[in-house]
Amino acid sequence: MIGFDWFVALLLFVLVAGFTPGPNNIIALSIGFNYGYKKVIPHILGVSIGFPVMLMLIGTLLYPFMKRFEMLFTVLRYASILYIFYLAYKIATSNIDEKELEGSVKKPISFFQSLAFQWINPKAWAGALSTVTIYIPSGDEYLKGLVIASLVSAITIVGAISTWALIGKKIKKFIKNPFQVRLFNVIMSILLVISVLIMMKGD
Repeated sequence: MIGFDWFVALLLFVLVAGFTPGPNNIIALSIGFNYGYKKVIPHILGVSIGFPVMLMLIGTLLYPFMKRFEMLFTVLRYASILYIFYLAYKIATSNIDEKELEGSVKKPISFFQSLAFQWINPKAWAGALSTVTIYIPSGDEYLKGLVIASLVSAITIVGAISTWALIGKKIKKFIKNPFQVRLFNVIMSILLVISVLIMMKGD
């Protein structure tokens, strides 16, 4: 039943899911640190559009299908996890030079890369499936609840990723040489792996 209590429960879940560490937020932190806030905007747009679209599609099309073919979902999930590990490796081994420290830009994640990334992001899958199976009311109000959840998610994502990116930008002031940048990127890659392992804990 859609009402105030339902909305509060949904909002709390979305806020916790949105602001806690995960691949999207750690990528935003890394981009904010290495390139500044402006370069995070494509990532913000990609996630704030990509995840709600993913949530709508899972809620209306994919979830009933996946309930019938659980093995396929498991294979896709673990393929996604392997890709996240590869992404962590790329972050940890990215080239560092003085020009990067001065603010020159190579190519942070683009809007379309971020949009597509949601479909191989274990935290996004977990968040979408949890929303659909736990927080969306069944019956006549199902679609209305799904739309509200998608809008709340989009707004929360903008705030969450912006916050993590700005934290990354602030950290930059205290890190002055390539070794420190390398260390920071290695820590980010480790956190990325940890975030995936936490999501796998319930398996």
